[in-house]
Amino acid sequence: MRHLCILLLFSSLLSLSLSASIASLADLKKQVIDGKVPSRGVNLGGWLVAEKWMTGGSPAWNGVPDDVANRGEYSAMKYLGHGKGDKQFDDHRRTFITEQDFKEISEAGMNTVRLPVGYWIVGFDHTWGSDVDSWKVYAPGGLDYLDKAIRQWGPAHNILVLISFHAAKGSQNGNDNSSPENPGQANWFAYKENVNNSLDAVEFLAKRYKDEPAFLGIGLLNEPQKDASDVPVLQQYYEDAYGRIRYNVGSDCLLSVMPMLWQQAPYDGNWATFMTEPNFYNMRHEWHHYHVWGFEADKWTPDKIITWINSVETKYYDEWKGNWLFVGEWSIASNFNMDDATLKRFANAQLNMFKKAVGGWTYWAWRYYDNTESEWSMKAMLKRGMLQW
Repeated sequence: MRHLCILLLFSSLLSLSLSASIASLADLKKQVIDGKVPSRGVNLGGWLVAEKWMTGGSPAWNGVPDDVANRGEYSAMKYLGHGKGDKQFDDHRRTFITEQDFKEISEAGMNTVRLPVGYWIVGFDHTWGSDVDSWKVYAPGGLDYLDKAIRQWGPAHNILVLISFHAAKGSQNGNDNSSPENPGQANWFAYKENVNNSLDAVEFLAKRYKDEPAFLGIGLLNEPQKDASDVPVLQQYYEDAYGRIRYNVGSDCLLSVMPMLWQQAPYDGNWATFMTEPNFYNMRHEWHHYHVWGFEADKWTPDKIITWINSVETKYYDEWKGNWLFVGEWSIASNFNMDDATLKRFANAQLNMFKKAVGGWTYWAWRYYDNTESEWSMKAMLKRGMLQW
């Protein structure tokens, strides 16, 4: 009887603890969505949308030539086939990010993870066309890991999950991070069935996680890159996705929209007035802010970049007049081998600038597969003492 009483007491305490944790997470989510608390977090890049350059030691790429693997998951799975590829990619998903990572992210003082997914994760395509079965090329099972992140690991460690729709059918940018069937080609814009597939996918995800305390929302499309003539297609997709999620699903989750990569600046007035209140709510405007591309060593020095951040780029955030900014990706990676003192100044200049983004930020990315001291690994940079906010 005594053992039974102890067991019941333990069970009651555990239940109370879980209830308190969920209540705390729900309160955090409301504060983040309301703009009272900024997201402070990190991308789980390379996990459910694998990128060879940052996961080089992963079992996912075993036996895959570099020139194939560097094109993204689609090309790798076409090469491997399901006989080998399913196990290799499941081994990757099972080991690259685990609950321990959520624990460490929480202990580091963060409240959000941005989690990239591809269109194939939903396991269907209700559209039409010659590539209607393209999702079947991928290794199945990714949704199980997304479920764990949102339904188990997030609540257990008080971490909110923002899904990033990272890889759209047809590819929105032609890069490996969108797993294109035809590398270098952004065919998402040209075919209505591709856009419809994306609408179906984000609606499915919003519905699946609507009532989960850790589900913060969805970034509706990652890094679209096409011509000015394609902007109307992109903006119509965002409005249609909003309608489906708000009215079909009945979800008030946070929704983030990105302009074309070349439009990430305050002077793009068309975006500054796009999907704003009072007709739209719980919105973020997402920028990705790096100092790698366009900051080559033949024209720049670390000191010049830091001065540029402080004197020029910071004004971008002051001058922006649209929806609250969310810096979905940034990093202290660069084209330079900075010493610790310089790297800290570089990091602090960016962190001070990003304080002006009401929506907060998520660093790219949490880890490299081999856990090297790469600046692309937030985990490594925290251990090295390079990031303080």
